[in-house]
Amino acid sequence: MSDDPPPPENPRGLDAELGRLKGRAVEMGSWALAMVHDGWQAFRTGDLDLAQAVLDRDTQLDRFDQDVEHEVIGFLVLRQPAAGDLRTAAALLKTTTHLDRIGRLGFDMARIATPAEGHDVAELVTLLESMDQAVESMVRQALDALNRGDAELAKGLFARDDEVDRMHRQATRIVVRELVHDPLLAQRLSGSLLVARHFERIADNACKICERTIYATTGQRRAEYLPRHPYRPYVLEQRNRGQ
Repeated sequence: MSDDPPPPENPRGLDAELGRLKGRAVEMGSWALAMVHDGWQAFRTGDLDLAQAVLDRDTQLDRFDQDVEHEVIGFLVLRQPAAGDLRTAAALLKTTTHLDRIGRLGFDMARIATPAEGHDVAELVTLLESMDQAVESMVRQALDALNRGDAELAKGLFARDDEVDRMHRQATRIVVRELVHDPLLAQRLSGSLLVARHFERIADNACKICERTIYATTGQRRAEYLPRHPYRPYVLEQRNRGQ
């Protein structure tokens, strides 16, 4: 019988390296979320100094994207991981793309900020505030699921996306209604509708991060655990609800 000690469970320390790379993605996510929150606040308040500060953060967002990509590629080349470790590394490459898009949507909110003039529609502002809080929570949950490798936590995000979609449709209805009442608010209302659309897209990117996490953890694609439901025009949804 051999007296040699059993080999360590992870002789190459892949878990520690993947953990560090996940931490870098979470750091990038926090930066992107700050751009979203401040971009929305700049638009809501007409704070052009805050808007410029958000625009100035785009350079660091790009640096995060490039650095994490470089580090993950280095990990793939030097460590040559397999199975779940390989899927996790691939998921991180995709995740940085989604995080960059999230930050850029905050950037785009800041770009359309204008000096606060006239009055906003209180109902619409309240709704957009709710969307801001909802998508920030969704992105944080997606990053937590990625960091922990928790497929079940990731799957729990998809139902929340439906609620953000509902708020987006509600924002559209409010904007159309207010345009009829006061066409002079067209520029501000169109900006608010664009902000609502950006929030909806942020939620979608959070879901994409979760899809990457589930694939990395289980090897399953979305169609295997969440069949795509049939889409139909919004007007048909409204008609069906009325029946």
